[in-house]
Amino acid sequence: MFLSLRRRGEAPVRASCPQQAPGDAPQQPIELVLPLEYTAFCLLHQDRYLHYAHERTQDAWMSRQVVEAVLGNLATIWPTVISSPRPSAVAWQLLDALITSALRSRRSEDARVVDAVHRQLPRGQADAVILRCRLQLSDKQAAELMGVEAPAVASQLRMAQRALSGPPAGAQP
Repeated sequence: MFLSLRRRGEAPVRASCPQQAPGDAPQQPIELVLPLEYTAFCLLHQDRYLHYAHERTQDAWMSRQVVEAVLGNLATIWPTVISSPRPSAVAWQLLDALITSALRSRRSEDARVVDAVHRQLPRGQADAVILRCRLQLSDKQAAELMGVEAPAVASQLRMAQRALSGPPAGAQP
């Protein structure tokens, strides 16, 4: 059997699976066409997903595996994702879940240290810190990636700054 993957308007990428029975006549390859919207979504977000995943895992191989899994999973549920009010939010939740799962599978002290910001802050605040402070994205860029409004990112970042700075000087415990 032969498979062919292509984006609309481009030459197919062909892959073969040696499952043809002896004596069978050669068959035309099956062409799988990815929706244009899905392809555009992947091209738009994959690099930033990789950078974000690397910031959380500090492991290039693991980051790539996680992002490939996210994009692959999105392909299987794309009609549901694209019909949701915020497709980026669905993808972001999946990315977070797969990164968290990958880090848990490490089962080492190293894994706890690597994702320290997510251990100290709630998820939204930790994500805002990584995207704004470490990856140097604007509020708008971070919001688009996370599937939220830009003011939500700014708010999460302010809450994270307050949480990390501790109680004001002279405050009673």
